[in-house]
Amino acid sequence: MIVPRIALAAAALFPVVLPAQSTASSEAPHHVMVGSTDEDYLRYLQIAGLVSVYPWSIREFSQPELDRLAAAKGSHPRSGKGDFVDPPSRFSFTILPVNAVLRYNSAFPYGSNDGAVWAGRGLTSALDLGFAFRAGPLSATFNPIVFSAQNRAFPLQPNGSTNPFADPLFPDNVDRPQRFGTHAYSRADPGESTVRLDLLGLAAGISTANMGWGPMENYPYIIGGNAPGFPHAFIGTSSPAPVWIGRIQARVIWGELEQSGYSPVSGTSYYSSALESGTKRFATGLVAVFQPRGIDGLELGAARFFHELWPKEGIPRSYFTRSFSAVFKIGIITPPGSPVGPNAGVDDNQLASFFARWVFPKSGFEAYGEYGHEDHNYDRRDLAQEPDHSRTYGLGMRKVISVDPEHLAAFRAEMINYEEPTLARNRGEGAIYVHSALPQGHTNRGQLLGSDTGVGSGGGSLIAWDRYNRQGGISISWTRTIREQAGTFFLYGVTDPHADDIQNAITFSRARYLGRGELTTGVTMVHELNRDLQADAWDVNLLVGFRLGLRRSGRDVSQRSPDQLDVGKK
Repeated sequence: MIVPRIALAAAALFPVVLPAQSTASSEAPHHVMVGSTDEDYLRYLQIAGLVSVYPWSIREFSQPELDRLAAAKGSHPRSGKGDFVDPPSRFSFTILPVNAVLRYNSAFPYGSNDGAVWAGRGLTSALDLGFAFRAGPLSATFNPIVFSAQNRAFPLQPNGSTNPFADPLFPDNVDRPQRFGTHAYSRADPGESTVRLDLLGLAAGISTANMGWGPMENYPYIIGGNAPGFPHAFIGTSSPAPVWIGRIQARVIWGELEQSGYSPVSGTSYYSSALESGTKRFATGLVAVFQPRGIDGLELGAARFFHELWPKEGIPRSYFTRSFSAVFKIGIITPPGSPVGPNAGVDDNQLASFFARWVFPKSGFEAYGEYGHEDHNYDRRDLAQEPDHSRTYGLGMRKVISVDPEHLAAFRAEMINYEEPTLARNRGEGAIYVHSALPQGHTNRGQLLGSDTGVGSGGGSLIAWDRYNRQGGISISWTRTIREQAGTFFLYGVTDPHADDIQNAITFSRARYLGRGELTTGVTMVHELNRDLQADAWDVNLLVGFRLGLRRSGRDVSQRSPDQLDVGKK
C-alpha cells in the first residue's frame, strides 16, 4: 500500500498552483492515440484543472469529446504548439501531423504501447499520416501507419516446440512470438482510423483504432495501446448520459481478431475441432463508467471482454449479446449450436475488471486502480471466498507539481501485478492472458491487447517525472517488468536462481520544437536479470522521432456553446 500513501502525501504537501484562465478562445488536439505522449499531456492538463473533468476510462476520445477537453489558449506550455492550435469544432477539416520515428535495439526486442509497431533487434522505422474531419454529427479520422523492423537475429529461448519463434513458456496457448521470422518484418496498417456518428445522445461507428478501457495508462489489464487495433463496430453513449443519481457512459464492441504468422493455430480460418480451432476469432466486449452525483471527479466502472471461436456456419446470434450474459459460470447456459457442445463457457475466454479513478483538480492530483479477473468465478461464494483466484490488480497516481503558461512539471507512478498468489498452493491457477480452447490467447497479430508485461504470471511498475516548457520537454522514467516466472518456489523454496526474468529500464527522452516541427530523442538502458530464465543481458534502445504539423483549413468555432469556451474555468 506504499503507492497510495505516497500519493496522498504528495497531494497534501504540493498543492498545484493554477494560472489565470482565458476564455477568449480554446485549443485541443484533433486526434489522440491511446497510450501516447499526447494523451499523457492531455491527462496532466485535466488533473491540473486546465480542461474539463471528463471520464478517462473509455477511449479513444472522439472529436466531439476532444472539443469538450479543449484548453484555453495561452494557459499551458504547449499552447499553439504541435496539435494544440484549435479545437475540432462542429464543421472542420485538418491534416494530422506527419510522424516519422526510428527505433534501434542493440541486443534484443524492446518497446511497448506502440500500437501496430513491433520493434525487434536492430532498426525499426515507422511513418504515419492522415486527416480528420467533422461535419455536424459525423466525424472521421484516417491515420494509417506503415512500419518496417530490421528484425536482426538474437538468441531465442528454447520452448520445446516445432515452432522456435513461439512463446517460450506457452508455445501452444498464446500467439506471442519471440521473433517474427528470420527476415525483416514490415506491415501497412489502417492504424487509428474511425468513422463515427453522434446523434441523440448515442454514438455508433466502425474503427480500427486502439481502445483504452479503464484508467490504467501504461498497464491496462483488458485493452490498451500495445497491440495493433482491430476492425470493430461499436455503439454506446456519445458522452456521459445524466441519470438521477449521476451520469453513465457505456460502449459495446464487436470485432475480428487476427493472429500472427507464428501462431500455434494453423489450418482453416474457422473452428472445425479442438485440434483446429480456426485462425479467426470473434471479439466482443462491454465497458461502462458511472460518475456519482455530488462527488466531483470520481468515476467507477467495469468491463468485460470475450474471445469467441468463429464457427464455419457463421456467427451465432448469442455472440452479439455475450457481454450481457451471466457473470458467474453457474449461470451460463450454452445455447444450441455452440461449436464445442454443452460444456458451459468452454467456447469463449472472458476477461473482466472493475476500476475506479478520482481526480482532484484543485490539488492537481489523481489516484486510480483496477481489479481484473481471468475467466468466470463459479458463483458468488467462490468470488467471496477466493477473490485472488486468477486475479490481477493495478494501482496508479499522477501529481502536477506546478503549472503556468510557460512550464508544467509532474510525476506519475503505475503498477500491475498478476503473479501467482499463495492460493496456487492448493488450487490450480488459470494463467493470465492464456487460454486452451482459443490458443492465440489475449492477443492481436502476435502482440498482447492488454499490459505488455508477459503472460501467465508477472507484473510491472513505472515511475516517471515529466517537465514541459515552451521549447519542448523532458521525461525521465524507470520501469521494472517481471517478464517470466517458471519456479516452484511456492512449494519447495527457491530451487532455481534463474526462475524469474526481471527487466529494469531507465529512459531519458527530450522533445524540442522546431517551427511547426517537433524533434524527439530518447535513450533507454535496459538490464535484464536472468533473460529468458538463463543469463543477464543488456540492451540499448535509441529513439529519434520527428513530427511535422501541417496547416489546417475549414475551422469554424462560431457554433460552439459558451460552456465549451469556458473550459478549465471551474
